[in-house]
Amino acid sequence: MAAFGGLVSALRRAEQQLERQLHGIRTAISSLEMGSAVSPAVPGRGGIALRAGGVVRKRRRLSAAARKRISDAQKKRWAKQRGEAKR
Repeated sequence: MAAFGGLVSALRRAEQQLERQLHGIRTAISSLEMGSAVSPAVPGRGGIALRAGGVVRKRRRLSAAARKRISDAQKKRWAKQRGEAKR
C-alpha cells in the first residue's frame, strides 16, 4: 500500500510540473502572437489584446498627432520637475 501512495504523490508532482510547463508554453505562444517576446502582458502590433479569460478585444489607436501632444506634455512636466529640483 505504501508503494501505491508513493506512486500517487509522484504522479501529482508530475502533474504540477506539466501544468507549469503548459502555462509557460501558453505564455510564449501568446507573446509571439502579440509580436513581443519580452512581455506577453503588453499587446504588440497585432491590434488585439488577450485577457486572462481568453477574451479578445480590439485595441484603440492614437493618431501620430495625439501621441506627439501627449509626449510634449510629459516632457514639459519632466522639465518643470527638474527645474523645481534644482532650486
